[in-house]
Amino acid sequence: MQYYKDIENFVKGKKVFCGIDVHLKFWVVCFFCDGEVIEQSRIEFGYHQLLNVLKRYAFSREIHLVYEAGFSGFWLYRNLNADGYHCIITPPVLVPRSGSKVKTDKRDAVKLATYLAAGILKTIYVPPPEVESDRGVIRRRSQLVKKQTSCKGQIKSFLYLRGIQSPKDIKKHWSNAYLNWLESIEFSSTSDGFTFSQLIKSYRRVREDVVEVTAYLKILTKDPRYRTSYQRLYALRGIGLITAMTYILEIYDFGRFKKSTHFSSFLGFTPSQHSSGEHVHLGRISRQGNAHLRDVLVESAWTVIRYDPHLREKYDRIRSRGTNGKKAIVAVARSLAVRLRRCLLDETDYVIGTC
Repeated sequence: MQYYKDIENFVKGKKVFCGIDVHLKFWVVCFFCDGEVIEQSRIEFGYHQLLNVLKRYAFSREIHLVYEAGFSGFWLYRNLNADGYHCIITPPVLVPRSGSKVKTDKRDAVKLATYLAAGILKTIYVPPPEVESDRGVIRRRSQLVKKQTSCKGQIKSFLYLRGIQSPKDIKKHWSNAYLNWLESIEFSSTSDGFTFSQLIKSYRRVREDVVEVTAYLKILTKDPRYRTSYQRLYALRGIGLITAMTYILEIYDFGRFKKSTHFSSFLGFTPSQHSSGEHVHLGRISRQGNAHLRDVLVESAWTVIRYDPHLREKYDRIRSRGTNGKKAIVAVARSLAVRLRRCLLDETDYVIGTC
């Protein structure tokens, strides 16, 4: 621990800036005032422990705090602001790099505090608690779908290693008929039979969970906070339940983006750029935005271009330049995302074929 002996008199009537480097079992805090680091402490994880430290700064004019977005969520932000402090959460990828190759918890806390004092830190949007809870449902479904895909891969691998091929008369894999065939397979080894039955049970459990979560999402579409926006998005062919609810829950407040370019940047659809002198090179998309929403938009874009001639024309035009299909569909997904946002902001329906 390092701090001034007479903190109360030093900070009296002044603004104090605090950077918090959050970890699972402890926090490292740094207090910065009048261009000086006046305290560095390592405290145990817990809100009351932090409040005990903040009491030493009760005579300051204002206390501003910051910590990086991550596993710690929004609860600390909400508690601090509710208790009268000024707290922001900053995205780690947008924190300026110091250039030093030495990285420690204390240095990270100092960096956050000094950058906060300089006013150069970006802040993330914190949704209402109810929306955050509903967002957890759509993210839970995404986790389950990934787990379901993993279970399918394990089953396929198990069969492949034993030279077992699926019947030709069952054309649709993972249908009830296909699952019944899987469960009817007999193995010469008792252990193989036991292991395979476990794989089938795991897959069935995950599939049931996906169905249950999907049913709950359908209930959420009727919530007054989402109902109108959902109906407007769902009316467009190619935008289904998952894409519409992901779009709504991951953004919620569409008015917080002043420009469509800001919105595209949030989604990670803006191209990376490497410039030197007169040379400007645009690379792949930054992928620094919301991956949950970006993925479903790209997936939906493949379907939407079958019905929207304007987006189809854009896709074909980009492909004609020699660009591969994946890059072209990303550009289409960006346009789709921007147009859907405009529809929700203007409270108008999506019109097929318009720019």
